[in-house]
Amino acid sequence: MIVVTGGTGFVGREICRRLTSEGLAVRAVARTPPRQPLPAGVEFFPGDVSQPDTLRMAFRGAKAVIHTVGIIREHPNQTFEQIHVRGTAHVVAAAQNAGVPRYLHLSALGTRPGAASRYHQTKWAAEELVRSSGLAYTLFRPSLIYGKGDAFTNHLASLMRPPLSWFSGGFVPIPGGEEVILQPVAVGEVAEAVVRSLGQTAAVGQTFDLCGKPVSLKDLSLAIAQAMGRFPTWVEQPPDVILAMIPWLWLRASKPVLFPVPLKLCRIAAAMLERFLPQPPLTTDQVTMLEEGSCGDSTPVETLLGFHPVGLREGLATYLAPRAGGREDRRA
Repeated sequence: MIVVTGGTGFVGREICRRLTSEGLAVRAVARTPPRQPLPAGVEFFPGDVSQPDTLRMAFRGAKAVIHTVGIIREHPNQTFEQIHVRGTAHVVAAAQNAGVPRYLHLSALGTRPGAASRYHQTKWAAEELVRSSGLAYTLFRPSLIYGKGDAFTNHLASLMRPPLSWFSGGFVPIPGGEEVILQPVAVGEVAEAVVRSLGQTAAVGQTFDLCGKPVSLKDLSLAIAQAMGRFPTWVEQPPDVILAMIPWLWLRASKPVLFPVPLKLCRIAAAMLERFLPQPPLTTDQVTMLEEGSCGDSTPVETLLGFHPVGLREGLATYLAPRAGGREDRRA
């Protein structure tokens, strides 16, 4: 039995699917039942990483635990400290008590001592708990994970299509533009690397970066639009010039119109949003991570686990390409 915490989530569900395709028994642990059916052969078990008592039964008989639970923004009842640090402490303790022989942990690229963002600081604290646990662990640090159902690329895509594009006139701000460098990786490739590591004793005690080729947020945004069958316009001008150009761009430019917003302005906007909204679309901690970028070295995992990411455009097309015979609204 392989236990996957957060097994009903975006990454956890894909890991469960890959495990069952290998003929393994899988138990998906999550706070609430899945909204969509889990892959065939996956058993759902209610459990909460913030409630250690719920994990003891969940881990009984487990041959491995794969811990995928994490949050990208804080809520009043869910903080980075509670989920990343205390949650991991509870999972590690439950795995130790159950005598689990193998432990795999999903961290995040950019995690390191002295990180600027609270997200990465708490991810590092969680890693330290794993390293000192005595478990046969492997740590994975994926970059931005994309795929059907992810929060980042699908959010950008939703801004570029109706109905949101009707309200915005087809204009989409891109934080940082060329300043922000990422190495997006497809969710299926992350899941495949995690599953392959189960049978590799050489992976025990290792930390692997999981990342694709470097790309700017500008080029990622353009690739998303193009994968949707759109013909985006990129406007590289200061904010005041862009404002003056809006009437001409709305009438003449191919949509969506993408334009960079300086990260300093993004930080000011995020601070205001945090003050007035309970769940702001952008936080100052996220701006900090954009300023740092998200890059790593996937050579070790390529060598040991055969990790070879597909091209970004090919990966985006698997879930963003318009359906055959469909009609894209080019004007919006």
